[in-house]
Amino acid sequence: MAKTKYLAIAAVVIAALGVTPLIVSHTVDSTIEANKVILEKNGFKEEFLTKSGYLMGKRTFSLEVVDAKKARDFLLTQLVAKNAQYKLFAESLQAETDEGINDALNGLKFKGEMYHSNFLPSDAKVSLSLAELPTTLQEEVRNNKAASDAILPLLTRGVLAMEMTFSPDRKLKNVKIKDIKEEIKTEEATLSIDTEKQELSLNERAGIVQGVLGVAKQNIGVSGAMFMLKSELKDFLYTFTYKDDLNTKGDMSIGKYALEMNDEYTNVKFDLGSLKLISSVDEIQKDLQIKTDFTMDAVALLDSTDDVKFDTFFAKLFMRGMNADTMKKVQADYNALVIGTTPLDDKVLIEDFVALINQGVKIDLGVVLKGLATEGLVLKDVSVDTTLVVPQNSYSDKESPLAILGLLDITAKVKVHKDDRAALEAMGLTSAEDFALGRAEGDFLVYDLALKKGAVSVNGQALQ
Repeated sequence: MAKTKYLAIAAVVIAALGVTPLIVSHTVDSTIEANKVILEKNGFKEEFLTKSGYLMGKRTFSLEVVDAKKARDFLLTQLVAKNAQYKLFAESLQAETDEGINDALNGLKFKGEMYHSNFLPSDAKVSLSLAELPTTLQEEVRNNKAASDAILPLLTRGVLAMEMTFSPDRKLKNVKIKDIKEEIKTEEATLSIDTEKQELSLNERAGIVQGVLGVAKQNIGVSGAMFMLKSELKDFLYTFTYKDDLNTKGDMSIGKYALEMNDEYTNVKFDLGSLKLISSVDEIQKDLQIKTDFTMDAVALLDSTDDVKFDTFFAKLFMRGMNADTMKKVQADYNALVIGTTPLDDKVLIEDFVALINQGVKIDLGVVLKGLATEGLVLKDVSVDTTLVVPQNSYSDKESPLAILGLLDITAKVKVHKDDRAALEAMGLTSAEDFALGRAEGDFLVYDLALKKGAVSVNGQALQ
């Protein structure tokens, strides 16, 4: 009896597992059909061509732009819904592209494949490749043999393609751009493209998005009889964490970048040895803190009129003292002014900014420049560290904006390499007598500057 009971349970379990792919597949079908209806209402035509697989499902489909104006408005609406501050940008783009957008983009078509599990909810992979150009452009290409021979094979081979990964709750997790190594020749020019590992990864937990955007290599070149352009990017990486506009962190680096352009009138080269940018916005016990560190190394800009080179440029910023709640109110009132249905008086924003001024702020700013060389100026090593303080105050919008200057308390430490003094004096930024106030520290002249209540001093000596 017991064995019979267990056999019955086992049979039910096996049967349930057996029909699971059918249930999951039906759920996927329902989701696809719902999305198809949304797309068709908003300027797209989606057509599913084949469906195969039992445990692992595969679908092929096409996606075409049939009303570019509707598609544009649909995508911009999604953007503004998540980022209200982009409303002005969206409205401007709509106004600029209203005329002719349908002629320019209608007929743009992609072919795609979708892979997903029919057994249990899991990530789904979707690949898209450009299959057809917009109708008007496609006709022009077909009527031009050189263009047709160069472009149509790329579409046939699916060269311009990407692969996306979606979580079971349909959130985008990963985007990979297909590596390209192509040379396209026409009668007028040759276009070369060589890319590797262009990828965006996203991970969301508890409302916090963590992302990584990377490019291992992106080389693009265009050359013709009378001109040449070459852009080479290596090891680009951007990692970020985003909760909201007042709680976000980013870290960007570039291993190397080079740009070269020349024609009969210009000859420009730009080289970047490396770049590093670290930034953050944090709300810490109602105190809004903004930090940025920026470094560029081995930079050279060469053209036919002048050359600019430097070994290192470094800048840092640390701003704090602003109340986070006040800043949120500024942002909310600005959004209400821009996108709100009820008109907001400009006076509200003025009051918001006055409140920020009244709370005060402290800003540290540092700049270092090493190894600068231009046609008219050579500097070995110059640095400036500045602290700007606006204390809590009772400033009113009825006062002149110049009254804000009276609130400023500025201190700065300027270090100038002794070999650079003559060059800076020649620029006439200040008098030789003022430069003479510097005190020697090793190979540097140091100037402690202060601006307090409108009075300026250098190393403790007041300037007239």
